[in-house]
Amino acid sequence: MNDKELIRRLHNNEKRILKVLEGKKSLTMKELEKETNLNKDSLEKASLWAKVKGVLKIDEEITEFLELTKEGLEYAKDKLPERKLLNEIKRGEVKIPELQKKVDRFDIGLVWLNKNNWVNIEKGELKLTNKGSKALEKTLPEEKVLSKLTKGKQTTKGFDPIIIEKLERRGLLEKSVKKKREVSLTKKGKEIAPKLEIKQEIVQLTPKILKEKAWKEEGIRPYDVTLPTTKIHPAKKHYMTQIIEYIRKIWTEMGFKEMTGPILDISFWNFDALYQPQDHPARDLADTFYMKTPEKGNLPKEKFVERVKKTHENGWETGSMGWQYDWDPEFARKCILRTHTTSLSARTLAKLKEEDLPAKFFSVGRCFRNETLDWKHLAEFYQTDGIVVGEEVTFRNLLGYLKRFFSKLGFPKARFRPAYFPYTEMSTEIEVWHPKHKEWVELGGAGMFRPEVVKPLLGKDIPVLAWGPGFGRMVMMNYKIDDIRKLYLSDLKQVREAKMWLGL
Repeated sequence: MNDKELIRRLHNNEKRILKVLEGKKSLTMKELEKETNLNKDSLEKASLWAKVKGVLKIDEEITEFLELTKEGLEYAKDKLPERKLLNEIKRGEVKIPELQKKVDRFDIGLVWLNKNNWVNIEKGELKLTNKGSKALEKTLPEEKVLSKLTKGKQTTKGFDPIIIEKLERRGLLEKSVKKKREVSLTKKGKEIAPKLEIKQEIVQLTPKILKEKAWKEEGIRPYDVTLPTTKIHPAKKHYMTQIIEYIRKIWTEMGFKEMTGPILDISFWNFDALYQPQDHPARDLADTFYMKTPEKGNLPKEKFVERVKKTHENGWETGSMGWQYDWDPEFARKCILRTHTTSLSARTLAKLKEEDLPAKFFSVGRCFRNETLDWKHLAEFYQTDGIVVGEEVTFRNLLGYLKRFFSKLGFPKARFRPAYFPYTEMSTEIEVWHPKHKEWVELGGAGMFRPEVVKPLLGKDIPVLAWGPGFGRMVMMNYKIDDIRKLYLSDLKQVREAKMWLGL
């Protein structure tokens, strides 16, 4: 920026400061206030803007002072409670009831004796430790500080900061800060100061100024749009809410309808309807939250219960041998917090009629698992499920839907590898290429529901595509969050600084 442009951008208050400083080495803010006739606020604001423009330098010297409080002054004259206790013990008095009578603020003194490991308490008596015996023979660091400060306010220079912090926490001294700021011209400021002229400028247009055309004579003060401004945080939703709404939008734009259902569900819909045997390890207390109240819920219509029972026991009409055990309806009634939103897929299949087909559904919801909490595991997480039901759908359609979904989230490259899940066959695990981290990231499982899932609920065996990826890891990477627990914090600073979710 040339000198002419820089001068044009200077406010009259900035020019006034530069003219006062012309030929001077420096001035304090107080001296500058007096010579410019500017009030404190105007002076500070103009000085800061001039500093940003590179014509002014502000040197700040901060000095901390220490001063005894009323209680600190009292202790300095009359000894610390712990010192009084030590002296009494030295004289031979060790019984707590007697010491309480003789020493003011006995409780405070005893707290500090314990903290410093100066005494042991045995059968209502105080016994000096080796540390306590040594403390008796020397002046305590706290006593030295209190003694020095009886002379009045002093700077922190020469004092042990640890002792100062301890006495400050005890309320025996307080700190005060004095700031001294000196202002001087930079090299550029010295060059342009002689060229400055302070003219009357119009800072706000009025109808009168426009009517009389006064702006032609006085000129309008220009605004510098390149200067830094105060950061503004617009109102916005928590980023997890934004992401959930965005995922909902992706599925609805692809023609899916949303499935909703209870978070507190019965084991039947969460496990049994999905052909998961009742002795499966995932159904243990180690993985699932079982409810005490209500302990059990109501099973669905008898036809569904009977079909699921026979499918588990002998395969029913699915062409399978089943799991070959006696299925227990009471175990299926147990109430749990759902471990996946796939329970909604099972409920939806049971509601479908012939005239509803073909059909596409999705869900986004909370799930719960009895995990040990650490940086990558929570007992609660979000999952998005989907099903496509129709005679003509194939595994290739499944891959196409998932590729489309993840490309909308900002992952155009996706790959699939074979996997095993109790309720799908064929099954696959989804991995996407993270463009920023340059690595493949596993995001969840998918597949085609087995006949043992579809036929008991729908009444006939037709192809059903199904998936249920989580998206917590994806969000963590996008927001550079290193601990999954931070995803759900009500941290106003974190929410303010987080970028708006627009995909990756």
